[in-house]
Amino acid sequence: MKQLFSISTTLLVIVFLSAFTTQANAQNETIDAFSSSYTSETAQDYNEAINVLTAIYDKDSYSINLRLGWLNYLKGDLSTSQTYYSKAINLEPSSIEAHLGYAYPTAAMGNWKDVLESYLMLLEIDPNNSLTNYRTASIYHYSYGENDKALEYINKVLSNAPFDYNSNFLKASIELNLGNISEALNSITTALEASPSSIEALKIYDAVK
Repeated sequence: MKQLFSISTTLLVIVFLSAFTTQANAQNETIDAFSSSYTSETAQDYNEAINVLTAIYDKDSYSINLRLGWLNYLKGDLSTSQTYYSKAINLEPSSIEAHLGYAYPTAAMGNWKDVLESYLMLLEIDPNNSLTNYRTASIYHYSYGENDKALEYINKVLSNAPFDYNSNFLKASIELNLGNISEALNSITTALEASPSSIEALKIYDAVK
């Protein structure tokens, strides 16, 4: 009985070690593929960067789907990029990086409605995300001309970063469109304090001072 127990224990150890070795080998293969992919991306060989990952593709891998979304965006295959980013979002619905990633090919396709929906969904996850609030404000202002909504989102950014050049410039443009000259002057003045040599800011400043 004692001998049988010893044999059973030995078999379990062998099975465990075999499974561990298999898992370790798979992980090493994945790490090597990512390393090779980064090297190819640096060389702007996007096809090869993609190929080494598709060779080990796992539909349930968030990291592989996210990476393939980015690489296909760089390659210019925008619809494929969207597909991989969507898979990453399905795997990790609360991922900010995946939602932001999806917006890259979508914006490049000029589908601002879809981009805006993606940003608004992201803001439900992270309401104070400065980058998303800024981009949402930009879309409402430049693409839709809905300046009241744009102002709401850019103010969220400025509450966290009052001296940010881009945000103050955007707010000045929004306020100008709303006819709020005094507010526009305040914002463009702050923008120029942050970047005194900005030609585009100087143009607005000269127009409203």
